[in-house]
Amino acid sequence: MFESKKIKLFLFLLFSFLNTGFFTAQNTLDYYLKTSQQNNPNLKDFNNQMSITSLDSIKMRKEFGFKVNGIADASYSPVINGYGYSGNTTINGNNLTFLGRVSRDFLSKKNYNAKLNSFSLAIQQLINQKNFSALNLKKAITEQYLLAYQNQEQTKIDQEIIDIFGQEDLILKKLTQKSVFRQTDYLSFKVTQQQNELQLKQHLADFQNNFGLLQLLSGDEEKDISDLQKPEFNLQLEPDFKESIYSKKFKTDSLKLENDINLINYSYQPKLSLYADGGYSSALMQTPYKNFGISAGFSLNIPIYDGHQKELSLQQKKIELDTRKNYTDFYEKQFKQQKAVIKNQISKYNEMVNLATTQMKYSKTLIEANLKQLPTGDVKMVDFILAITNYTNLKSGLLQYKMQILHLENQLDNMILP
Repeated sequence: MFESKKIKLFLFLLFSFLNTGFFTAQNTLDYYLKTSQQNNPNLKDFNNQMSITSLDSIKMRKEFGFKVNGIADASYSPVINGYGYSGNTTINGNNLTFLGRVSRDFLSKKNYNAKLNSFSLAIQQLINQKNFSALNLKKAITEQYLLAYQNQEQTKIDQEIIDIFGQEDLILKKLTQKSVFRQTDYLSFKVTQQQNELQLKQHLADFQNNFGLLQLLSGDEEKDISDLQKPEFNLQLEPDFKESIYSKKFKTDSLKLENDINLINYSYQPKLSLYADGGYSSALMQTPYKNFGISAGFSLNIPIYDGHQKELSLQQKKIELDTRKNYTDFYEKQFKQQKAVIKNQISKYNEMVNLATTQMKYSKTLIEANLKQLPTGDVKMVDFILAITNYTNLKSGLLQYKMQILHLENQLDNMILP
């Protein structure tokens, strides 16, 4: 009796939290989804990688701007018995150089834009990876939320049945004492009542465990247990493959390969570099104080022959593009097939929900009729217990059908292909 009171007190506190609004922020699916995204280190890692890639893009821009370098060079080139570097005019040659040099490498505008585009596409690839990771996390959090929510709703069903038993316990005990019911009938009633109380304890333990796993998975530090609200999925717009993460991934990968082809072609264009310097350069021979000066020049690199490496590289990229297309076509078919299967399953379970709802109404009417006849002894105890058992099974089955629909809607809303 004491354990039963403790369970009722726990349920009263648990189910009253929602009505009081004490946990209005912590008892929704949206709360746990936002909390998990804020706390997940993998998503933060992707953000950092994108920041690093953005800095690489800035570095590339600076690389093709003007560069200023200071150059210092001091050398001693001895000539011994006529042997030594040519150009030395003394027995021992000396050279001292202090210069400031400004230089810049020049690229065609298309080549420069293609290099910049490679960073933008790299960031987009990271965004796609982050979105896919976030999608997996969202689906996992939702599944765990649904498990906890199902345990919670099952405890409500258990408590409803226990309340029915509790309301009739005193009446049946008095009727048994008056020999309206046999002692064995009353014992059967008590055994069934205790079995339901045991089920309630088990479902409470399942709820506490799955709720704790939900907090652990989302990184939520809130320790109090709250009455979870029923999740809602917005499926007014059916998922479309062209808007899916898979389509965006394949599109970005294809653009990346096309940009790589452009970079290969541009890498075989002539490269021009210009420079200008000024300072002091002297062999310390005649009038070294006059050896201040300036100079300017350019460098031109023209590729001529590389053993057909360009053609082979382009061929590799075209093969990769063809592979991406094959994957795109295959995943689009899978996406449509999986969507059709899930929608068909949802339709079937909706039919089962409608049928179970109708059956449960009849079952509840039967219990109400039995409760009216029970005080007069016009109903057998075994029939009363059977009516409650059937009602419990129907209501638990109805909960399972509804939960299966929510699980399927989660799959449809967060479509992840095998």
